[in-house]
Amino acid sequence: MTSILRRTLYNSTCRPRLNLSLCQFSRLNLYCRSIHFSQSSPKTMPTYPGSCYCRDIEYELSLSSPDDARTSLCHCKSCKKAFGTNYGLTAKIPKDALRITKGAPKEHVADNGSGSLIHREFCSNCGSFICEYGDAVKDQFRYLCVGSLDDPEALPPKGEFFCSSRANWMPEIPDVFHKQKIKE
Repeated sequence: MTSILRRTLYNSTCRPRLNLSLCQFSRLNLYCRSIHFSQSSPKTMPTYPGSCYCRDIEYELSLSSPDDARTSLCHCKSCKKAFGTNYGLTAKIPKDALRITKGAPKEHVADNGSGSLIHREFCSNCGSFICEYGDAVKDQFRYLCVGSLDDPEALPPKGEFFCSSRANWMPEIPDVFHKQKIKE
């Protein structure tokens, strides 16, 4: 029934034939669309696949929206050493949003330089980092290494931490937050 009504609504001559005002026509059109969408299959969450370099470890990240991930650069000494570059690039995600689909990461636990333990999960074959997390958030969040995503552009940065430790040659990222500490 709704498909017939919808076809009638989209017919350019139907409004005069049904003798509807433009407002009534619009409301009826919205109603028909809502019926159509409510009968369609349930909306699935977008997934973002990723892996380590050698693909021994593969995962899927499921988020309602890319906005559910807080991607940021960290310029602290610990991230510089762990990532082997001038910053770490991670996305804070709910722990349950990350599902390992192949392999099992190895874990390294160490003091992050401020007395807190940080867990870093990586591939034991190629050494690629997959994620990291601190003891305080181990049951809630993971910090996914954005470079391990098949499409790292899907989760652009929203901010920078420890900006005072940013390399002098590296420019500030425009249009994102800039903090000197995590808890600022």
